[in-house]
Amino acid sequence: MSKLTLEELESHLWESANILRGSIDSADYKNYIFGLLFLKRMNDVFMENREHIIEEYGEEVVDDPDFYTESKVFIPERARWSAIKEQTEDIGAAINKAFVVLEQENSVLEGVLTTVDFNDKDRLPDSVLEKLIQHYTDLKLGNENLEDADLLGRAYEYLIRQFADDAGKKGGEFYTPREVVQLLVRILDPESGDRVYDPACGSGGMLIYSAEHIRKEDQDRMENISLFGQERNLNTWSIAKMNMFLHDLYDAQIKRG
Repeated sequence: MSKLTLEELESHLWESANILRGSIDSADYKNYIFGLLFLKRMNDVFMENREHIIEEYGEEVVDDPDFYTESKVFIPERARWSAIKEQTEDIGAAINKAFVVLEQENSVLEGVLTTVDFNDKDRLPDSVLEKLIQHYTDLKLGNENLEDADLLGRAYEYLIRQFADDAGKKGGEFYTPREVVQLLVRILDPESGDRVYDPACGSGGMLIYSAEHIRKEDQDRMENISLFGQERNLNTWSIAKMNMFLHDLYDAQIKRG
């Protein structure tokens, strides 16, 4: 089975913006695309984890959230991709409900996914959402399908950068150019055991590069870094939280305010 490459993933994800083109303002693309990408990634890793649990422990424990240590989240049946893709009517309402139950089941995601309303048929009719869901259905985002484990994190950064370029000056509200962030991190030179805090973290780039800086220096001591961020804009805070998850930085503390 061929593995998904970064180039293929980036191309596929950017094509999702073309599906939304004409339905909503381009400045809002990121809010819908990031949410669905995150849900699809979480779903595919969850289903992989589910198969491993069945193989090792059997069917009797497969619905016990405590066994899902690989996926980090438990996805209730109503929020699974298989349920969403079966919808042909009121798709936006189904996505909204999926996000609600996913947050209810996983406190670490509280408020992260329900910041965007998919149930707006004037802007997002079922025909558009059906195309978008099918577009993501074609992507297999489990760990076993990826060329390397960090592929989703890098693709997410690519999307953030593309949306920031599209937004012009407003892009600076949620994205600082990679070169600037890398320079800041080199100057700071964070080490294992340090606490890194960004009081206006945007999409979380500086925190992620700080973690990667330490990972390059000492792969085995990543658990000793503490990441803290603060972001006032609700949608940008949500993107930052998802960004941490997609980079496997589950303990990062991103607060609103």
